[in-house]
Amino acid sequence: MLHKYKIPFRYEAVLKIGDSILYPDFTIRHPQTGKVFYWEHFGLMNQQAYRKNACSKLQLYISNGIIPNIQLITTYETVDKPLDPETVEKMVEHYFL
Repeated sequence: MLHKYKIPFRYEAVLKIGDSILYPDFTIRHPQTGKVFYWEHFGLMNQQAYRKNACSKLQLYISNGIIPNIQLITTYETVDKPLDPETVEKMVEHYFL
């Protein structure tokens, strides 16, 4: 969807937060404002260890001022509840168009 709407982004670019290094799924520059957003997709939320790691990652973002729904876009899915393309398109439209 980012390609479709010609939204500039980098995939899994290095992000240093405090003493930690993260690789957000997408680092996105808003085409009009230049503001930077990070997009994390948590795709294995039905797995306990993955959920624990996802929560730790979210806590790291928040404790460093990168707040969900402000600078951090998050999407989630499980085996039984996959992320659908319509949801992704609506999110891209909401944040960047």
